Amino acid sequence: MNAKQDGSRFWLIILAIFFGNFSSILNSGTVTVALPFMMKDLHSDLNDTQWVTTGFMLAMGSIAPIVGYLGDKISYKRLYMFSLVGFLICSILCGCSWNISSLIVFRIMQGLFCGAILPATLTIVYQAVPAEKQALGVSLWSVASMFAPAIGPTLGGLLTEYYGWKAIFFMNIPLALLAIALASRYLPMQQANKGSSLDLAGLLTAVTGSTSLMMYFTQGNKIGWFSGWGILWMTLGVVSIALFIWRELTAKTPLLNLRVFRHTTFAFGIVVNCILTIGLYAGAFLLPIYMENALGSSSLTVGLMMLPGALLMIGASLLSGRLHGKIRPEYPLLGGAFLLIIATWAFSRLSLTTSYAFIIGWMICRYVGLGFSSPNIMTLSMSAIPKESTGHASAITNWLRQVIASFAIGIFSSVYSVRTQTHYADLNASASGTVKTSLQATASVLAMNDTFIVACVVTVVAIPFIVVLSSRSRISGKKAASTVSK
Repeated sequence: MNAKQDGSRFWLIILAIFFGNFSSILNSGTVTVALPFMMKDLHSDLNDTQWVTTGFMLAMGSIAPIVGYLGDKISYKRLYMFSLVGFLICSILCGCSWNISSLIVFRIMQGLFCGAILPATLTIVYQAVPAEKQALGVSLWSVASMFAPAIGPTLGGLLTEYYGWKAIFFMNIPLALLAIALASRYLPMQQANKGSSLDLAGLLTAVTGSTSLMMYFTQGNKIGWFSGWGILWMTLGVVSIALFIWRELTAKTPLLNLRVFRHTTFAFGIVVNCILTIGLYAGAFLLPIYMENALGSSSLTVGLMMLPGALLMIGASLLSGRLHGKIRPEYPLLGGAFLLIIATWAFSRLSLTTSYAFIIGWMICRYVGLGFSSPNIMTLSMSAIPKESTGHASAITNWLRQVIASFAIGIFSSVYSVRTQTHYADLNASASGTVKTSLQATASVLAMNDTFIVACVVTVVAIPFIVVLSSRSRISGKKAASTVSK
């Protein structure tokens, strides 16, 4: 096969996984802005309607641990296509929902299929793409996983405004059909390990542990972090995860091969990935609240303001992939992390009169930073994993990202709520008369600034891990080069 045919094959594989990734993740952002319309049409309250998103997140996190087993058992191509078909059917069912209960059930089902798509496609990149193009492949994979949630609010606002909330589900139909057609035609079939057996004990402890922890993190601010239910969820989650780790390290055929953490480059990469995920969700969660509550922006305006940064993030991700092998990977990784830190710190200086230009400018900085850092950390960490273990490594990566995402949202929500009450009490003590009418908005902005400071501090923690990861990557590269020369 000549270079031109190799290039065509590469882009067809990327397109086949891109549309599946994009449509599955896009659904998360579009649904969020449509929740008020769902409440009105389905005659439900906020407590019930929020399970449209919470149930989806729990399902995505719960299915991730079994993806490695399923991929080995039936092949990742079949798993990906089966998940796409399930996602398509569930999208149609969501659009045909007749009440809030049916919508929640269909969204949970949809989350199970979406939770398998991300790790399956990342594994396909490492199994089907030549080694010299894997960095670019991961960059393009990252474009879908980052661009979709960024453009989601914009697209969701437009569709809901003009066509109703059901359109955000029916929109998935052409995207899923295209992804299925491309995957069927162009993805190579990898050999399946049909002799592997299902570790039921590992599955039970993994699902119980991840679901319990995600319930605690997503609902902790509402039920109380140290209430009876809160302590129950946390205890059940920690104990179950501990049992899961013990089981997987002692089982002959583990559900999820945790021994990939013996590769220290991968282990450090996971830590950095989790920290950057927290930084990502700080902006994704906090900024829409600030713009809608403090500035009075509509959901459509919020989405449009995020669009420039999302578009530039695509360029940064592609450039990052092109630079791989030409410059040391820690340069774009550290540069991206510093941009994320600086932008997060800038957002701790918000006020009731902050301009849209300020917000858009620093959003661009955040997204460009993520575009440079995320693909590089994925490439560095996965490069240490043998090809036969990439399925388990990608499943672990996406599983932890789901849990960390729920953790980030829960913690930031709690910090924001507590600091709002504290600032309001302080302001209220020294105010009187009509001044008190604006105290809640002022307290909300001050609390937002405090929460961004916390997010900034957390993101700074990634820097020493990146330095160590980069040094270990250079050592591994020299050893590999020495082996080849011999």
